[in-house]
Amino acid sequence: MSEDERRERYAVALYRTLGHSAERHPWAGLSPARREVWYVRADAAMAVADEEIAEALRASG
Repeated sequence: MSEDERRERYAVALYRTLGHSAERHPWAGLSPARREVWYVRADAAMAVADEEIAEALRASG
């Protein structure tokens, strides 16, 4: 999976946490500006996940 694909996957997953609102306004219909907000959040989530993975790998080996 490329970084762009990973970023998109995280962004969509975060967006779906909105529940009903996300169902009413599907991801595919969001404007680029609204998607960018979720990409920024995805970048932050990925950074935390990457840190946690690196820490776990250091601890295990």
